[in-house]
Formats: sequence, structure tokens, C-alpha cells
Amino acid sequence: MKHIWANTRHSQQVQLCIPFKSQAWKEPHTAGRSRDTCTVSQISSKRSTATTTDPHSWRQQDGEEEMPLQAEDIRPEMREDLHDPSYQDEEGPPPKLEYVWRNIILMALLHVGALYGITLVPSCKVYTWLFGIFYNVVAGLGITAGAHRLWSHRTYKARLPLRIFLIILNTMAFQNDVYEWARDHRAHHKFSETHADPHNSRRGFFFSHMGWLLVRKHPAVKEKGGKLDMSDLKAEKLVMFQRRYYKLAVTLIFILPTLVPWYFWGETFRHSLYITTFLRHGILLNFTWLVNSAAHLYGHRPYDRGIGARENPLVSMASLGEGFHNYHHTFPYDYSVSEYRWHINFTTFFIDCMAALGLAYDRKKVSKAAVLAKIKRTGDGSHKSS
Repeated sequence: MKHIWANTRHSQQVQLCIPFKSQAWKEPHTAGRSRDTCTVSQISSKRSTATTTDPHSWRQQDGEEEMPLQAEDIRPEMREDLHDPSYQDEEGPPPKLEYVWRNIILMALLHVGALYGITLVPSCKVYTWLFGIFYNVVAGLGITAGAHRLWSHRTYKARLPLRIFLIILNTMAFQNDVYEWARDHRAHHKFSETHADPHNSRRGFFFSHMGWLLVRKHPAVKEKGGKLDMSDLKAEKLVMFQRRYYKLAVTLIFILPTLVPWYFWGETFRHSLYITTFLRHGILLNFTWLVNSAAHLYGHRPYDRGIGARENPLVSMASLGEGFHNYHHTFPYDYSVSEYRWHINFTTFFIDCMAALGLAYDRKKVSKAAVLAKIKRTGDGSHKSS
């Protein structure tokens, strides 16, 4: 279902023409020349949605016309997630893998427990698997609407009640604290598909899916990740509070899904443990990891054929809307991470509902004109408009 948000009331349109001098590392063929580029921003005080017409577009494919530089960023306060094409891997053999045996053992136990949990599903109570599904959806929002779109990319703003709600959901997801999650994710965008990318898809499906959690980080990940500007998150007391008490919090929250079915509707402890804890958490992790693996290896690239990220509707179904990955890596500052907003995108629906309640605002959205221009310049021809 497509959703088009009307911004006709209480809105104004501002047209800006800003001269920009090209930078040699962005467009070597235009170094030393200046160019004037116009962009249109639509700012709605009623719906709190900002729109821009020209995303970052420094890549130039062979034989293509010269591309315009970025004229205006709809999110000027945060640039650490924009791709840095100047970074290249150093030549030479990769460093030897160092296995983290603690993680390997814990992941193995989790997945063995999850497999056993599958055998118990036919004999569990209906409330138990309904609770598991509900828990994963709300915990998943702590990753997608919280750690990803709010704190990693700053694609929208949230008032304190919503931020507290999302930080609780994020802790329930048990996928590292927000600060560490956002640091790794910004490095993934800025140095995508290089050794400085924590889950570099060029190292294969298994590595980008879960293998990166089972070995020591590549030295380039530590070097480049350590230099990222994380001052916005360091200044946010809620994020740093979660980071300080994260281990204690996840210990309590990991026990919660086991106790609820056992206490409230008399489920057996064995079914509660293996279904609503091991199986449920194993599914949540693997659905999240598919964004790093499958969405970088399988699918079309209608917006930018020069990057590895792909459009994968199946991944979107599994990850509450995060599978429109070619769009997301092309326009990382769009709160919807998709051209189509609510289409296979429960997270965008959730954020829009929070905006209707006044809890979310300043949602960044790339204009249709900018999207179509990008498709024409760098798409692979698979978009319906091509």
C-alpha cells in the first residue's frame, strides 16, 4: 500500500540557490571550478516533514554526464553516515582471523536452543507464540525506529517520552547498546564494503550475516570507527545511561520473556525458555542480520548501481521495512528508508503514528524529483520509471 502524506496545509516552500565549489576528491574532473546548484526544501510546520531535491551524489559512472554536487543537506547537523569514496583498502593480505570463542559458544548455544524450540512450537499454548511475535515486533522497533533511524541517522526527532520508550525497546532487542550499534552502523555507511565496514559484504554471506560477530574486528574498523564524530550521542544522557547500565538491563530483560508465559498463563518453563527466549531471540537476530547480508547481495539497484546495497522486499518483510537498502544507502537521511513510505514498511507507519501523536517531528524525506533524477543518472534500469 502506497502512502502519500499530504503537506498542503500550513506549509511553505523555500527555494535556495547556493554556489558550491567542487572538491577534488568528490569530482576530480571539476576541481577548481565552481557551480551553482538549486534545491527546493519543503518544510511543513503542521506535519513536521522536511523535503530536499538533491541528495549527495558525488559518484560518476563511466561515460555518464557530470553530476551536480550536493546543494543542501536536509540534515546538516550529522554527516558521519555519508559515504566517503576517498577511502580505499590498503593493498596486501588481510590480517589473520582471531576467533572470539566466547561469542562462538554463546551463538552456538542460542541456535541449538532455538532449533529445539521449533520442535516444541506445536505443543505450546497459543498465547505463548503470540507473545513471542508481539515481543519481537516491539523489540524490533527499538532497532529500526530507535537505534537505526533515530540515533544512527538522525532522520527524525523524538520527544523525551518516545525516546525513553525506544531505548527500552532497544534494550529488549539485546543487540548492543545504542551508542555501539550506531557507531558500527555509521562506519558501515561511511566505509561501506571496505575493511573498515564492520560487516563487509565482500567477505561473503556468512561473514556479513553473523561471522563478523564471531571474530575480532579488522584493524581498519577500529581505526576508522574510533575517529567518527559521536559527540551527538555522547551528549544525549539517555543514550549514555543505557550504555552505562546495559549489561544489568539486558540480564533482567532476557529473563522477562521466559517468566511471562510461565507466570501469567501457565505455560511450562521448558516451553517458555526455548520458545519465547531462545527461538524468539534467534529469529529476531537473524531477521536483523539479513539487512547486512541478503540486502547487500541479492536484489536490484534501481537508485545507484555503483554500490552493493540492494532492494530486497523479503528482507523488508522480515525486518519491519529495512530491506529497501539501495535506496537507504543512496539517501541515508530519509526517515522512511524507502521511496514508498508505508509499503512493506511497518517502521515508517509507526514513526508516522508517533508524529500524529506529537511525539515525533522533523521527519526528513527526499523529494520525488531528487529520487527520479538519481534513478536516471545512476540506476540499473530496474525501477518502474526507467
